[in-house]
Amino acid sequence: METLGPPQADPSTSVSRKALLLAFENAGYWKPALALIVDLLIFGGGLALVLMDGALWLKFLGSALVTAGIVRLFLIGHDACHGSFFKSRLLNDIFGRVAFLPSMTAFSLWDVGHNVAHHGFNNLKGRDQVWAPFSKEEFDALPGYRRVLERVYRSGAGWGLYYFLELWWKKLYFATKRQIGASRAKYHWDSALVTVGMIGWIALVAVVAARTDQNFWLLLVLGVVVPFALWNVVMGFVVFVHHTHPAIAWFQARHEWQRYRAYLTATVHVRLPFGIDRLLHNIMEHNAHHLNPRIPMYSLRKAQRLLSERFDNQYQVYRMNWRSYRECVRSCKLYDYANHAWLDFKGQVTSRVQLVGPPTA
Repeated sequence: METLGPPQADPSTSVSRKALLLAFENAGYWKPALALIVDLLIFGGGLALVLMDGALWLKFLGSALVTAGIVRLFLIGHDACHGSFFKSRLLNDIFGRVAFLPSMTAFSLWDVGHNVAHHGFNNLKGRDQVWAPFSKEEFDALPGYRRVLERVYRSGAGWGLYYFLELWWKKLYFATKRQIGASRAKYHWDSALVTVGMIGWIALVAVVAARTDQNFWLLLVLGVVVPFALWNVVMGFVVFVHHTHPAIAWFQARHEWQRYRAYLTATVHVRLPFGIDRLLHNIMEHNAHHLNPRIPMYSLRKAQRLLSERFDNQYQVYRMNWRSYRECVRSCKLYDYANHAWLDFKGQVTSRVQLVGPPTA
């Protein structure tokens, strides 16, 4: 029988969540190295299929593999930025940047936006800016074009545009001091690094197109543009479902956020259909990840299972289907921070959030 935690753990004890999950901090060398190699091969193999002078269906297959490679490599970079991929900090810093190249994610900017702001203050408006809902008053005060954008973002299919404009363009690529509150040389160097990577990627496409007498624009679209666009769609969707749900609260007052310890419970454990979540390096095991970001991806499923067994009444868990997703999108447009209720764009209550009392840390 598979062991989920340390032998001495007993479900009847009042052991804290953090202590419970310490045993899963087991980053090593061989498992992460193998995962990195496999995902680089997926990315490289897909690009080869796009660039080879072959049938169009093979190019489409290659484009899909390039997209999968970008997503999976990003998740490796995400773990490395948390210091949970390799056991060595140096290897995490080096290969995290390598893994981030295809998604054009600047390592140090992701660190300040994700590790510091998001993980430090998740679901606290003003600090965590990932899919933070507007209040009705804030929404009404927006310029007309921005209200239209918000409607698109929360339409149920606008995740890619949201991630591209609101996160990547503003905060993860040559971000200004106004956007992230600081300006450091390493932010610019990392942004320059991913720019060089993208230039090299496009140059490779151009060289192959010229030498094989293929259409450059077709190769560029299938080998670069479509995969990068789909990557934004996937990432926007993942972060949306992690922190948006009719039963999940957002906070505006820091003391209230601390009182209810939203940093422990204000995230959703989502099971995707067809086992797709298993292909995403277990990032959907999000409660365990938020509680302890130093748990490597290959241990998250066991950690989440143990967490759910011990604290099954304090987390929102659901298996996604069309009906549940549609309800989430319909309900979660704006948020009433004073009364903790989700609203539609007219300001009508769609779901009242029941705040859970302070849990064991």
